[in-house]
Amino acid sequence: MKKILMILLAACCVWAAWDATRPTEKYVVKATASEGDTLWHLVGDTMQREGDRRDIREVIHYTKNISNLKGGLQRGDIVLIPIEVRR
Repeated sequence: MKKILMILLAACCVWAAWDATRPTEKYVVKATASEGDTLWHLVGDTMQREGDRRDIREVIHYTKNISNLKGGLQRGDIVLIPIEVRR
């Protein structure tokens, strides 16, 4: 049983090391808010379409900062969404 656990642990370590060395493509997607859009919806849809698998709350935080959004999202607001995709 110990041998199996050690093999699984080693495999997980190798996989984690490999995953950490994969190149990450970083870019910003520009979106325009429409009537009834929420930041959660706009960012979530963009992340899903682009393949970004990070926590949406993290991306919303950075989106607010780089888009200089202070209050609620208004129709016509330009939203800059930072995307990170592992290739």
